Amino acid sequence: MRHTAILSFIAVFIAFLLMATCDNIFTDDDDTPFQPSDTLLIAYCYQPLTGSFNHQIYTIRVDGSDHQRLSETSIGVNHHDWDPDGSQLALVGYYVDDDFSTWSIHLLDANNGTELTRLTLTDSVWDSEPVFSPDGEQIAFTRIYPDADFREELWLMNADGSDQHWIGLEGFAAKWSPDGTRFIYQWVVGGSTQVPNGGNADIYTCAIDGSDVQQLTATTANEWIPVWSPDGTRIAYCTDADGGDFDIYVMDADGGNPRQVTSNNANDYMPRWSPDGSLITFSSELTGEWEWEVYVIRPDGSHLRRVTHSPANITAINPVFRP
Repeated sequence: MRHTAILSFIAVFIAFLLMATCDNIFTDDDDTPFQPSDTLLIAYCYQPLTGSFNHQIYTIRVDGSDHQRLSETSIGVNHHDWDPDGSQLALVGYYVDDDFSTWSIHLLDANNGTELTRLTLTDSVWDSEPVFSPDGEQIAFTRIYPDADFREELWLMNADGSDQHWIGLEGFAAKWSPDGTRFIYQWVVGGSTQVPNGGNADIYTCAIDGSDVQQLTATTANEWIPVWSPDGTRIAYCTDADGGDFDIYVMDADGGNPRQVTSNNANDYMPRWSPDGSLITFSSELTGEWEWEVYVIRPDGSHLRRVTHSPANITAINPVFRP
């Protein structure tokens, strides 16, 4: 009897320790423990659906805690990326006086949140999807021409805005390889991602000077927003391959072995890897049409977790892990 009592006390004590030290353990439906690091922070766009449409950047931890507004800018901002040390973001600023006909790339100090440094100055184009190189020295972005059938081009510049140039390829949303030598992107041959039914998007890679183009997917579906895992062995992307809505998939770096990560009746978009490659964050309409929220999931499809719980008429889009 005394032996049983001691074992019971030990079990209760261990359970107490676990509760005290693992505040943000998540469990999925099979009760498998899942505990992301406390340091994992996500920046996302807080997007009003009514009123001023003054998009701003907020941050939140994977467990839903420490929810804060990061940007306090006079113009709406969106489509952001952290620099390698997490001290600033490259993002898109919308110029309302121009009826949104001009989108420009800016830098934002993550410790200040109010001061924007404008990097691209071309009027009547949409400069979007900025991403820092792994060494932080360059920024790749997409330039869209609304007055030219929404033609999409891949551009590159130094992180201070100098040496802006087209790399000679059409495409959308280029992301860097972990070694900084290649881009991965989507391309609608003869069309545009911005136009409904504008053509079928496939995934390509190229050297950062626009040479050595290689096609990774060639399907009847759309494959969008590809991004390499931190170790370069896998690619996350979204596709409507199962018909209708978009889901998150992962494939090998050579384009083979595609695996479905999310499976639901909602659209799942904009996948981005955690710094250690153990999680993917994305935006989803799981709670309803146009009710975008931020989620995280493991690359094998387990441990789906909702991160944001937005007020009415607010959506949470374009999540990106801080390095």
